[in-house]
Amino acid sequence: MKLSVVTTVYNRPEHFRLFLHALALQSRRPDEVVVGDDGSDAPVAARLETLLATSGFAGKVVHQPKNGFRAAAARNLALREVTGDYVVFADCDIALLPDALALHESIGGPGHLLAGNRALLSKTQTDALFAAPAPGPGPDALVRAYGEADQTELQEAARLFAQHVRRRRWHLARPHKPKLLGCHFSLTMADIRRVNGFDENFVGWGYEDDDFARRLYKVGIRPVSVIESAHALHLWHPSLAPVDGGRHRDRANRAYFRRWFVPAYCRNGLQKTTPESLL
Repeated sequence: MKLSVVTTVYNRPEHFRLFLHALALQSRRPDEVVVGDDGSDAPVAARLETLLATSGFAGKVVHQPKNGFRAAAARNLALREVTGDYVVFADCDIALLPDALALHESIGGPGHLLAGNRALLSKTQTDALFAAPAPGPGPDALVRAYGEADQTELQEAARLFAQHVRRRRWHLARPHKPKLLGCHFSLTMADIRRVNGFDENFVGWGYEDDDFARRLYKVGIRPVSVIESAHALHLWHPSLAPVDGGRHRDRANRAYFRRWFVPAYCRNGLQKTTPESLL
């Protein structure tokens, strides 16, 4: 099976450098890395190209002009270049520990959506990893950083995920639960195509991952937790997320997500035409 890693980036070259370094330490290295750049400044975009070209991985950086926060469109942009059978999505501020990709590959397969999580590093801890001598921190340093990171969210996230899986079996779960966090998750490319990828009508902060999970569940994809097995670090950075009140005021995404009928196959996704069988 050919394994592809997909990430999106916006003006974070140092995070992307460590992201790639962590991939190089994997016990199961990816066959390609495809990057969707969500409108980074020109010098940063050039830096991303250089970092990937010198990483030793096959792959490509594809760019879209900046027009707000467009995570769904950036992911689809990258997915159109993917040549692998199995896709692991990971945010560029994530450093996967050395066995994470092997776990995704060994547990994943057709009809399954694997959802992970992350331990949180402080600014000081993140800066220490950035400052490690070339080529970067070794696998022991990443494992040690994981042990020292804030893991308080992980146990509760795993508990809630299992709870919603049980509720789903009895048709009691909300349509998008168990919740999918964008930090790292995986599924087959064939299953991504079944729902036409991400819905690019989501522009701005929030709901694109919830929508993706909801539509996958509608076609029978089963959620599987790797929260406590596939370990990952979140590299600190100033948050760009709006405050809670701001998220609730983002009426366009919220209203679109809560519309009455949501087809599994989104029209504004990977492909821009709907198959005749779905018309």
